[in-house]
Amino acid sequence: MQIPYSKILNFVGLTNQKPSDNKRPDGFDPQTLAPKEIYVEWESVVKAEVKEMNKRFSRTFIIIAVVIALLLVVMKEFGLIFVVASLIFFLVSLNRLPEHSVHVEASSHGIKYGDSMYYWHDLRQFFFKQIAGAEIMIVDTYTYLPGRLFFSFNPADKAKIKESLDKHITYLSVEPMSFLDKLFENVKSKFNI
Repeated sequence: MQIPYSKILNFVGLTNQKPSDNKRPDGFDPQTLAPKEIYVEWESVVKAEVKEMNKRFSRTFIIIAVVIALLLVVMKEFGLIFVVASLIFFLVSLNRLPEHSVHVEASSHGIKYGDSMYYWHDLRQFFFKQIAGAEIMIVDTYTYLPGRLFFSFNPADKAKIKESLDKHITYLSVEPMSFLDKLFENVKSKFNI
């Protein structure tokens, strides 16, 4: 059985698709914008994703962690133990944050998320993705930080949100995935976490 080259190249992230022609416009000045017209607004729920681990995995993980911790104590690697303990404390603290909502509005100027304004000039494309049983809108930016903006929304508003964003930035029906994204998804699908 021969595997077609297109499947291999697609997995690696090298496809024969041309890059999008939506280049970032030059010479943008927010002061020269027309009066703001609000297309759609909603409350986005902000909460860290918490997944319950199955008991077998968590028991195995705890046993391995205790053995490694004992090994690090014997090796007198207290700095490394401190770093790992700090990371665990940070993750547990994030999971205990209360759920709250942030006001989001899409207007003729861009997307306002709480107090932060992202002008259309800074946004490249958007798509929808299922994450942890909820549909999330993801907007790619031209800047590296933040490279992607994640918005939760009411599923009844999806058509209105898509229509308002489609006026200014490109809608993608499928998430663009690089080689590392595909590799991560492939590895993640192998584990039952």
